[in-house]
Amino acid sequence: MEDSKGKKINTLEGFADQVENSQFNEDSLLSLTNNLKLLFNCEEATLFALDVAKRELFTKNFHSEGFPEIRLNISVKNIAGFVAATGKPLNIKNVNDSQELSQFHQQLTYDSSWDKNLNTQTTSMIAVPLPFKKKLVGVMEIINKDGGQGFDQEDFFKAKAISPIMGMAIAKLGEKEGASSNGDSPSHQRQLHILSQMIHSSDNFEDMLKKLKQPLLKYFDAEAVTIYAVDENRKEIYSKVTYGNKLGRIRVPISPKSVAGYVAMVKKTLNIPDIKDLGKIKILHPKLAFDDSWEKVAGVYTKSLLTLPLVHGGHLLGVLQLVNKKDMTPFSSADEKNGLPISQALALALYNHKKSEPRESSLRTAGASVAAGEGRPTVKENRLPTANILVQREDDETTILVRILKDGSRLVYQQIDPPRDVIKLIKEVANIDLDLPANPTD
Repeated sequence: MEDSKGKKINTLEGFADQVENSQFNEDSLLSLTNNLKLLFNCEEATLFALDVAKRELFTKNFHSEGFPEIRLNISVKNIAGFVAATGKPLNIKNVNDSQELSQFHQQLTYDSSWDKNLNTQTTSMIAVPLPFKKKLVGVMEIINKDGGQGFDQEDFFKAKAISPIMGMAIAKLGEKEGASSNGDSPSHQRQLHILSQMIHSSDNFEDMLKKLKQPLLKYFDAEAVTIYAVDENRKEIYSKVTYGNKLGRIRVPISPKSVAGYVAMVKKTLNIPDIKDLGKIKILHPKLAFDDSWEKVAGVYTKSLLTLPLVHGGHLLGVLQLVNKKDMTPFSSADEKNGLPISQALALALYNHKKSEPRESSLRTAGASVAAGEGRPTVKENRLPTANILVQREDDETTILVRILKDGSRLVYQQIDPPRDVIKLIKEVANIDLDLPANPTD
């Protein structure tokens, strides 16, 4: 087994070396978790830290959409809480067997609602206390032995043997949070950690967009956010956004014709307090302009922009753009600082997606035409600006997108439901005459 840096971790000494590394951080904990799963040949490993003030345990290495953090009372009524309260390690064959749990304590139960919410099914579990300097700092749960068998005594021994190392990891991260050099609170550090988990757990670019929109808005207290990826062949950055009940695709040339395109071109963060102050914008580049076409579609008034390049190994992977603080103040230097680790994590995730996944299905331009067929519209040749129709096939689904803006600096595509929407958009937006029956039907 290997950690994120390629270092083999298959002994207690290997785990200890990683934790004792001066660069150990929240991302290192995720790597450590993956190695725990390999060490125990199990489905999941969860590390809880101790919140002394609230007398609770909270997850340090876990995230699922809708559950950024799980908190449990220190109580004999739940497994992790029982281990924290009594200091006793447990090896449970079946957490849903009330008779087995009653052997440890009459009130001990397993809350299966978590399984329903997280779409999983827990059976076997090892739970051990995590000590550091003779004090409890957390609890480790090793969940579901592969193959459906329970954990054996060797697994139980390994869990107890490695618990001081995991305790040192939890304590070390707690010290870093408490003594953060930039004055960030532990709560802020946890938010950053959760975002990092969400970014690195995304399966692909679209999954990342779905997961991260609301958490990023909350983290930066912003009104809107767009994550762009790079299309190297077309020298563009692109993204997908939703407005109303429609899906839109944005494509932006890597050029000074837009703020996002300019940031992609120069690979430098740009914080603009007032986007309408064209004088200051032109100082950066004489051709730099603010493209307000998206405002017209989405109904958003843009005041301030914070735009960060997503760069990994010197290569551009995308752009992160945040729009408007909710209190309408400009984005601060603290926002820029907070955006740096987020942009680095996004860049790394996009890089890994690019390495491990097949290239995104290409968009096939059909020009200003729709495939002719019974009851389907066709477009006459026309020298006026056309509404490009793109047929996109992804994950065995075919969608039709129509370019609804034609300003030259940004292409915005809207998903349509043919044929009635095809007729409406082409005729009314693009001003193209259609050879149609008098009363087109669906």
